[in-house]
Amino acid sequence: MAQTRRHADDLGRWALTTGIVIDEAEPRSAVSGLTGRPILTVEGMTVRYGTSHGDVTAVDDVSFTLGHGERVALVGESGSGKTTLGLALAGFLTQDNVRIEHSRLDFDGAALSRVARSRLPERTPGLSMIFQDAMTTLDPVWPIGGQLRAVIRAAARTGGGGGGGGGGGGGGRPKRAEVRDRARYWLDKVGLRDTERVLRARPYELSGGMRQRAMIAIALCGGPKLLIADEPTSALDASLAREAMETMLALTRESGTSVLVISHDILLAQEYTDRTFVMYGGRIVEQRSSARLVDTATHPYTVALLRCVPTLESAELDELPTLASVAAETRPAAPAEVPSARTEGQD
Repeated sequence: MAQTRRHADDLGRWALTTGIVIDEAEPRSAVSGLTGRPILTVEGMTVRYGTSHGDVTAVDDVSFTLGHGERVALVGESGSGKTTLGLALAGFLTQDNVRIEHSRLDFDGAALSRVARSRLPERTPGLSMIFQDAMTTLDPVWPIGGQLRAVIRAAARTGGGGGGGGGGGGGGRPKRAEVRDRARYWLDKVGLRDTERVLRARPYELSGGMRQRAMIAIALCGGPKLLIADEPTSALDASLAREAMETMLALTRESGTSVLVISHDILLAQEYTDRTFVMYGGRIVEQRSSARLVDTATHPYTVALLRCVPTLESAELDELPTLASVAAETRPAAPAEVPSARTEGQD
């Protein structure tokens, strides 16, 4: 456990190492308006990386649920375990030095296991993921059209729909013309109107915003029921980030897809999601309604994250707040030294 408390020297002044998880103040149904069986149930998930200095616990006994059509943000600083959790859920942690444990992992009513892993990631039908940087994630030598068509065919073989442009998949092998039509359809849906050029282009021939939109198309063209988006706007400027989020969430809302957004941007998470999970040291330390996060946050780490968000008022400061500076401000004052009687007499 000590490995997960790697910021204790700097941030332990808030007593962040207690390991107490603050449950959401309201049930999921009250926050998001969703009822019934959740699309994803996670109980007791722990992920450890084996190193030459011993095991490092990146995710520590995490449990949560995610509803059908619900949008949830997972926020926290770098190293808090967000990406590791997302990769573990999606089945992309296949390294020999990774150990995954969970007492329960249910997706769309079926039990999954990430404990026993193969050398290559196995596709989970109905689950898709957007990775942090489209430039390093997309195949650099394979045209965008080829990458789109490969996902569409894979989804058709496993019964995924994907919708649009020639009908959905029904578990059979779609015709080549249907696959091409669906690829054009999805590029158009994400705002890439010059579909023929984009289909022929390789990732390095597109701008950052175009690559991100192409990646959203690839992630959604298989008709997933759950989309895990890991920092989907990290490589984009503010305006492009907002456009990408709006495109992604509009399409998932249209299809009823549930979304788990992993992000550093706590304000973006508030604006576009139903609930926010705050992660620190491998644990989810707080769960709140995104719309009321500012008013209801109680964990010191969550409060500190919110205080570090730049505002018009903080623009007047000589230095912007940081987690370390907020921790220093909230550190209890040391007791004043009481002078001894001998010292008083000498004065």
